[in-house]
Amino acid sequence: MAYIKQVIKGKTVRTLDVEASADDTTSLTDLMDGQVEVYDVKSSGGTAVDTPAELNRKKFSCGDRDEHLSCSFTVPHVKAGKNKADFKTVVVGAFDANYDTTTKCSYMNLLYDRN
Repeated sequence: MAYIKQVIKGKTVRTLDVEASADDTTSLTDLMDGQVEVYDVKSSGGTAVDTPAELNRKKFSCGDRDEHLSCSFTVPHVKAGKNKADFKTVVVGAFDANYDTTTKCSYMNLLYDRN
């Protein structure tokens, strides 16, 4: 399974979830105009739920202070009752400290919490 993003004039105009072979995905992207990015889906899951009235969005920074590395990530909607401690358990020691290294995060901070 692949995720295809099509960008025209700097704006994402279409995203597609494609269930096809690598060759078929390449054939499809060859037909698409503009900038086309293809991402392999590594995992998927979860349970379908009704759209909540308000999204519980959270934004985090994480990195390694010793090597002065950092990055940020946003989760559009978090399950009720989940908090910074739940994310810290998953992120620290497991996530890469930035996009250009395999050094693992030694810290994580909550930057934004819409809840």
